[in-house]
Amino acid sequence: MSNLFNTTRFFALIRRQWIGFGRIYLMAIGVIAGIIFCFYAFNIGANYNDIKNESVQVYSVLNFRSPLFCVLGMFFVTVISSSYFADLGSKTKAIFELMIPASRLEKFLVGIFYTVVVSISSYLLIYYLIDLAFVSYLRGFGSAIRTEVNSLGEQVTVDFWSYYFSMDYPRGVFYLCFLPFLLNGVFLLGGIVFKNYQYIKTAISLVLYCVIWICFFVYLMKTQTENTVQRMDDNYWSDVYHIFGLITAAGIVLTVILWGLAFLRLKEKEI
Repeated sequence: MSNLFNTTRFFALIRRQWIGFGRIYLMAIGVIAGIIFCFYAFNIGANYNDIKNESVQVYSVLNFRSPLFCVLGMFFVTVISSSYFADLGSKTKAIFELMIPASRLEKFLVGIFYTVVVSISSYLLIYYLIDLAFVSYLRGFGSAIRTEVNSLGEQVTVDFWSYYFSMDYPRGVFYLCFLPFLLNGVFLLGGIVFKNYQYIKTAISLVLYCVIWICFFVYLMKTQTENTVQRMDDNYWSDVYHIFGLITAAGIVLTVILWGLAFLRLKEKEI
């Protein structure tokens, strides 16, 4: 069998992997959908009288959406990524998986397809559909539009019951879009490297690495800036979005490196 990429084998492997991975995926997406539904139902139910009476307090009913969207999304992506190659930790299951008639590249790309394309797109779809249903229900009580004065002293109109997919996000948020892919690379690699308890071990390793890195960075900044006078220069790095751009570029490079390491470790499993 050729180790090069073959389109026919690739799509056949996608259909084959759904038999085993589809059950885990559907259970995970079902749990996620249930959690999202419960958050919306609880917050709206707890404030139902205020909503019905159009109290001022109703404007904070949906403030939980952004934290829930980010935290739950990252959790879902990491769980799916960590569990995809988890069978390689068991000798009996690993033999069966490694004997699948497909090249290493095809197996890895199918893993990326399920853990990145399918998981992220399905999460966005589920979240937006549930948000659409509940916000449409809220808007049935009437609009929640208020006129406020922003930090520049300008009057702006704010719709507190806008659909989540139509909200205006801060510019800096888009520089962090690499995070799901970076976490996918970390937990995909952890799912291949560790033989058991892949998610827990990968999460602990990630936390320890972040703590060490933060401590080192703080120590480095302290030693470099101690007994110095801060001077603000109008240079390239004085713009915060340029710093965000650098972080994004570094995150993308690190993601590609992690995917590369995961592919190499997958090759080692087959040798």
